[in-house]
Amino acid sequence: MRIKNTILDFAFKNQKLIEGLAIFMVFLGVSFTFEQSNTTWAWNNYPYIALIFAILSVILIIIWVRIERHNTQKAINSIQNMPKISNNHNLLTNRQHQVYDLIILKKSNKEICNELFIEISTLKTHINKIYKIMDVKSRKELINRKEYK
Repeated sequence: MRIKNTILDFAFKNQKLIEGLAIFMVFLGVSFTFEQSNTTWAWNNYPYIALIFAILSVILIIIWVRIERHNTQKAINSIQNMPKISNNHNLLTNRQHQVYDLIILKKSNKEICNELFIEISTLKTHINKIYKIMDVKSRKELINRKEYK
């Protein structure tokens, strides 16, 4: 079991090397020699060597594919485990949408009040309702969630 883990660790760390070796083995197995006007297969007298290269290539390709499959599954799992982004944007009122858009633009409360012609207390009420609907606790969290989309 310890040897298997050591081999797997080596394979994961040297994935590019495995890929390169597989390609090299394929080309080595089908190599040709060119003499004057003759073209001959390099392994014409020793076909079993070409067979060995072919078998090694297939083994390396299978290892590479399994590593890729593992890495892809790991990426899928990490995406699935990301915190879910609340899709409650459509539950906001028109005014809350306006406030939300200005918050996303990183406007200050004073700038938002001046642009929408509302009092600070009204703005704070809108912001608190937006936080509740969007399931966030701060302006920074709201902006970060917008960046994920």
